Amino acid sequence: MQPILEKLHKDHKNFFMLLEYLEQQAKFLKDCDRIDLELILDSLRYMREYPDFIHHPLEDVVYKYVLEHFDEVHNELVFLLHEHDELPELTNKLIEMIQAASASEPQDREKLYKYLTDYISTQKEHMNKEENPVYPVIDSTLSDRDWNNIIRKLEFAQDPMFGDRAKRCYQELLQKVIS
Repeated sequence: MQPILEKLHKDHKNFFMLLEYLEQQAKFLKDCDRIDLELILDSLRYMREYPDFIHHPLEDVVYKYVLEHFDEVHNELVFLLHEHDELPELTNKLIEMIQAASASEPQDREKLYKYLTDYISTQKEHMNKEENPVYPVIDSTLSDRDWNNIIRKLEFAQDPMFGDRAKRCYQELLQKVIS
């Protein structure tokens, strides 16, 4: 697998771990157990900071290149690019809901649970579509020359939580997610 796809795949593994943590929090929410709103909020801020603003734009460059030069997985790529535009809105809406709950504003627990579980499901489904069939097709379709052309268009950024040095604001969350 090409290094860019390996990086994107590794990101997905990390996102899945974080989503599993959010699933655990959603279960606590449903069971009326105590949940850690601040860590949920940190999780969502991370999802906005890295996947929405770094990871997806990197994928967008790859997907647009494939769309311009090949016919493979055309419909899937168009759909995924559209989802990349919509996912930040879902993240922002959930952040607003969690912030309101953190501020002790009355929240419909069931509504919050539904939105959180829908968000998790949407994120997982999105990544699963990318992992199969899109990434394997891209990997087998693009040549080294294609990848070099793509690399020229990319800007790389460090993952603020799962990267070499986690930002201080994500260190507690990282410990919860990987434990």
